[in-house]
Amino acid sequence: MFKSYLKTAIRSLFKNRLTTFINIFGLGLSMSVGLMILIRTQDALSYDKFSPNPERTYRITSEYNKKTGERWQMASTPLPLLDGLDKDHTIIEDAVNIYPALNGRATANGKEMYINGAFTEPSFFSMFGFSLLAGNVATVLKDPNTVVISKLTAEKFFGNTNAIGKVIQFDNGSVFLVTGVLNSPPGKSHLNYEAYASYSSIPQMEIKKTLAEKSADWFAFNAGYTYVLLNKNAQPIALQSQLNRIANNLNKVNKDGVSAFHLQPFNKITPGSTYLDNDNAGGTSWAKIYAEAGIALLILLAACFNYTNLTIARALTRAKEVGIRKIAGAKRSQVFVQYIFESVLLSVFSLAFAWLILYLIVRYAPFNDDYEFIPSSFHYNAGFVVWSLIYALFAGFIAGSAPAWILSAFKPVRVLKNLSTAKILGKVSLQKTLIVFQYSLSLVVIIFLFVFYKQFTFMAKADPGFKRDHVMVIPLNDINERLAAQKLSAVSGVKNVSASSANFTKHFSGMNAPFWLSSRKDAIGLNYYYADDNFISVMHFAFLAGANFPGQAQDDKEEYILLNEKAAHAFGFANAAKAVGEKLWLDDSTQLEIKGILRDFKYESAGMPIDPLAFRAKKNACTNLYIETIGDNKTAIEDRVKASLKTLSPSQPVTASWLSDDLDEANSQTATISLLGFLGFIALAIATLGLLGLVVYTVQVKSKEISIRKIVGAHEVQIVKILSKGFIKLLFIAGFIAMPIGWFLAKMFIQNFTDRAQFGFINVLMCFLFLLGIGLFTIISQTYKAAVSKPAKNLRTE
Repeated sequence: MFKSYLKTAIRSLFKNRLTTFINIFGLGLSMSVGLMILIRTQDALSYDKFSPNPERTYRITSEYNKKTGERWQMASTPLPLLDGLDKDHTIIEDAVNIYPALNGRATANGKEMYINGAFTEPSFFSMFGFSLLAGNVATVLKDPNTVVISKLTAEKFFGNTNAIGKVIQFDNGSVFLVTGVLNSPPGKSHLNYEAYASYSSIPQMEIKKTLAEKSADWFAFNAGYTYVLLNKNAQPIALQSQLNRIANNLNKVNKDGVSAFHLQPFNKITPGSTYLDNDNAGGTSWAKIYAEAGIALLILLAACFNYTNLTIARALTRAKEVGIRKIAGAKRSQVFVQYIFESVLLSVFSLAFAWLILYLIVRYAPFNDDYEFIPSSFHYNAGFVVWSLIYALFAGFIAGSAPAWILSAFKPVRVLKNLSTAKILGKVSLQKTLIVFQYSLSLVVIIFLFVFYKQFTFMAKADPGFKRDHVMVIPLNDINERLAAQKLSAVSGVKNVSASSANFTKHFSGMNAPFWLSSRKDAIGLNYYYADDNFISVMHFAFLAGANFPGQAQDDKEEYILLNEKAAHAFGFANAAKAVGEKLWLDDSTQLEIKGILRDFKYESAGMPIDPLAFRAKKNACTNLYIETIGDNKTAIEDRVKASLKTLSPSQPVTASWLSDDLDEANSQTATISLLGFLGFIALAIATLGLLGLVVYTVQVKSKEISIRKIVGAHEVQIVKILSKGFIKLLFIAGFIAMPIGWFLAKMFIQNFTDRAQFGFINVLMCFLFLLGIGLFTIISQTYKAAVSKPAKNLRTE
């Protein structure tokens, strides 16, 4: 029986080559999307798999409900919660706090970089399964002011030399001794810090005011993260009882709201099922996984509809086959299985084509930029292959079930009649419904792609609020900025030289610290860059009030600070002029005078809102040269600048970029546009191929009718009109359905941006006309070909 099914299926596929090509091409394209989502899902489910006891490990989460109605559910907890737990080993085997406050600019071995780290305890490594490349697990975090750094951080600071025993100093004056280097983890973890310092460092740092006093603050719910490892025989309900008791005690003290603590299983942190504020998990959520799977399923259904459409349309030519099989004794189930087998075989061929597409996508990564749509860590594995085959079987069953059910249900003498009246949705035929669905989906995707491209092109060309052209950016890499400025002033094509720590990238890459006017309780976390006075003038920043840094600011003690409008408003200054001369506290011993207020400018991606920002002037804190140039020969100027700086640092490579190119890259959405374009191409290709197949088949079926009409005097134009009008009507119906939906989604999308491109219904109409043009070409190219054919050729056997 299997051999008979296989032989019949292969014979049918090769006999109808155009239909087979349409189905394999469409299904293969759609299945490539499903395979990409399968890779992303497999990656999302790979987090924290190397933890030794995930089934007994829990993260404690916080809930706080204010009596005013505000409500927060947080992944974080107050730091004292850990000490408040009963360490009875019948319930708790181990517990760890992670306090992510080890952040800031760090200096070691003459190099500076930003470190994102946390304070934790020695049992961190055994609880989460991390191992050390260098150092003793039992003692690395035992003493205060010791730190374990990641392998990558060690290489950035110390190269190939041994990092153990080296010193790292942070911008706030804290000094840490490197006692360990982390091994690269054997898999992905939702804990992804670059450094882990000893928890015992916190008390002394709080005394010195280099850390905010949170170790004893029960109401600092956003401070840290508490993880608990239960005893093998303990039940989570016992720990939950402790947490309820602690929360009840807090609620007796605090009359402004109600606190509660909950347990979250470790293996349910990533992907997460519920949204939590202040989450330290770096993975995705189940909601995103389901949404992506839904998109893949929608595209797959569009391709499956092609198979359903064409198979039902071709059923007239296979009616004799069905009839003979039934007369010969075949049961309905056997006819059903025959059609299912044929669709599954086609789906397997489509899977091979989808694998070829996926190979190219994985190799050339056209959909990856700073965000990896396809994880670079992906490798083909047995699990992926098995799920791919299951996916192909599922696609084959979905595609073949409808035609198999319809065709196998009819009796031999009624096949012809029943096929011509197969309906869904009342009086609307199945084929017409599928064509309308496919073209409606294609038009919605095209409209969204158009508005996406238009919005980001608009933002890329918008004025960022500073000079972007003819500015060269060069990393200093230990080159003395004063010597570099003197050297470059003699280079032809160089107009001015300035220095800053700024990098105008997609996301803010500077520093952040708390600043306050009078009370530390009112401190505001302020983003800031370091810069000299030349940088402000070179970049043509506009002043609303005040003035630039004094020229000698970098030679003296740090005294001044410049704020943007947003920062001035954040500190309560409605009028920019009133802020000038006021002083901001940086710590208990440092006050900086507000020298000027700058007009807001875009220092992140153009789509991001402008946040409070400051410029500080501090000696040797700048990391980049910003060189204003004159002349259009960028390559020649760049070569002269590099050659001049090479004499100051012969051992260090001198790299350069142009600010306009950096900004274009920061605002570029090439990868996202490529992905949307790929999805749009798939939707359009599936719809067009489906329409092509149906038109070709209709022309074949009506070939004799066309010949007779020509013999009795019908003109080619009349024949094209008769054959085409039904299909063209479907295109207009699809347009009337999809245009309002696409317009609404486009409007919803651009509402997410403060600066919006102009987008109206005329743009939606343009997208429809584009789709209509493709549809008309597909239809008329086939109907005209039939209209000009010779009648004698079609009627020679009559």
